[in-house]
Amino acid sequence: MKLGLAFAASALVASTAAFVPVAGFAADYVMKISSPAPLTEVDPLSAWMTAFEAGVEEASGGRIDVQLYPSSQLGPIPATVEGVVMGTIEMAMPAIGFLTGIDPRFQVLDAVGLFDDEHHALKTLTDPKVRTLLSEFGADAGVEPLFVLTSGQANIVSRKKIATPADLQGLKMRTGGATSLVNEPLEAFGVSPVALPLGDVLPGIQTGTIDAATINMPVSVGFKFADVASESVYVPGKFGIIGGIVSKQFLATVGPELEAVIREQAVKANDAYEAKLDSGPKALEGAWVKMGGTLNEMSAADTESFRGGMVKVVEEVVAKDAQMQADYDVLKAAAGEH
Repeated sequence: MKLGLAFAASALVASTAAFVPVAGFAADYVMKISSPAPLTEVDPLSAWMTAFEAGVEEASGGRIDVQLYPSSQLGPIPATVEGVVMGTIEMAMPAIGFLTGIDPRFQVLDAVGLFDDEHHALKTLTDPKVRTLLSEFGADAGVEPLFVLTSGQANIVSRKKIATPADLQGLKMRTGGATSLVNEPLEAFGVSPVALPLGDVLPGIQTGTIDAATINMPVSVGFKFADVASESVYVPGKFGIIGGIVSKQFLATVGPELEAVIREQAVKANDAYEAKLDSGPKALEGAWVKMGGTLNEMSAADTESFRGGMVKVVEEVVAKDAQMQADYDVLKAAAGEH
């Protein structure tokens, strides 16, 4: 089943789901994929999803019907993560902070300062040593990260202009998770973290429950945050990390041959993702400005101070947990190699 994509000249808009059965089509298996973000024609992760859908359906000879459900159509992030654990949803693509409830080891991927840019992140996260490490995450919950990829440099949207670290002081901010690695680096700059599912962020800003939110540009544009919170600034050294967790029960059910197809197409879809890493963010930034949004930029000195301060806190948090330190060391070493 297919999902149409729309791209308006004035702005990017989320596609609406329109699943229409194809006459005579009878797949052996259905693979539902839930994403909290909208699906667009320029976003790298959207490119991964559509490439994976087409690749799996073709390579499986139509035996697997991949169904894409963007914009939290299957429910809020915690519910879809639980759905994968329970086997009612085959795959979900949440921000990594929402996976720590099923395995605390996921939180190491929220460490600020590991990557210089998204190309560097892709090389690091697909390094064989890192892939072997990540394959262990979520095992006890019956899930596995089929992929771990960035979803753009993290940006803060707010009503108030933020252009220096001092501007963060006293803000109630949605941070995308409730772990120490997510929150303590921002707390060091005076932020009061608030954990909210993505679907609650926009109304949260509208009602004043929160002052700002750490999200990414695909979400900023797709959900038209500029209508409510038009100020945006990138967070130095911090990238949105998405964990595409798949049900191990589903992989076992389809059997070794089709499991191999799924794994192979997940790797191949990285090419479509990488092809959008440069053009995608630029198009999204342009769409943000057309919507009335403002892109603020920290000075070089403030950027260095902010990133350095957050990395210092990250390493302090990591040092308190032997398992996290070991996982962090693998990621940091691979990042250094690339």
